[in-house]
Amino acid sequence: MVPSVRPLRQLVVSPTRFFEERPPAETLPIAAGIVIVFAVALTGGILLVGSMLAGSVDATVTMDNPERPPDFVCEQHADDPDSAFGDGCDEPKTIERDAGELIREAANDSLWIGLVGPFVLWILGTVTLFAGGRLAAGDPSVAGTAALAGWAALPEFVRLAAGFIGLWYVLDDLTITTLDGAPAVLEAAMASIEPVLLIASIVTLVWQWSILSAGLSEDAGISRGAAAVAVGVPLVIFFVFGAL
Repeated sequence: MVPSVRPLRQLVVSPTRFFEERPPAETLPIAAGIVIVFAVALTGGILLVGSMLAGSVDATVTMDNPERPPDFVCEQHADDPDSAFGDGCDEPKTIERDAGELIREAANDSLWIGLVGPFVLWILGTVTLFAGGRLAAGDPSVAGTAALAGWAALPEFVRLAAGFIGLWYVLDDLTITTLDGAPAVLEAAMASIEPVLLIASIVTLVWQWSILSAGLSEDAGISRGAAAVAVGVPLVIFFVFGAL
């Protein structure tokens, strides 16, 4: 069940009151739904990024022909008509592939990140919040901290949307003609939107801190200040490592 507009507004403006009226543990089903929706959005985003990158690349790549056996096999069996190992040795050693198609295939191979990543972070977030509440001399619940870790995925939609919109803006008029120079070209193009992405990341971080500190204070029975420290330290560490 997705939260309605009024509770969502309250979650932004007054997260303390939100969790006073709705104990974190009781919101676990909604929080789980948010994580699921985020995983679906992230997976769709990976497909979208792959498609955008593929559309911006106009190049071909020379690569080994997967239909041809290795050279040592062909050297031994190519002239033997009775050997099944020689099949395909008449194929060319290399083939030309569309670089955009290779990028799209790579994106498809990375879909598992979108499907699995959010749930791994959900588990890590639950453990971190539970440990933080204990270290702050509180009594957090597993269900409550799991719900809060799930709610932390909600602000991530801000960062996700900013990243996709920014990438679309950068790639709209960009054409990459060689894969060797693609990373440098893409990095130079992304430099123009880095301030916007940084602002989106900071907004996401502050919103997460506000939600989690208010929720942990309610769930663990500790002061808002103690909860703010217990939540803020791992969030800042995660932010710094993510920026490296």
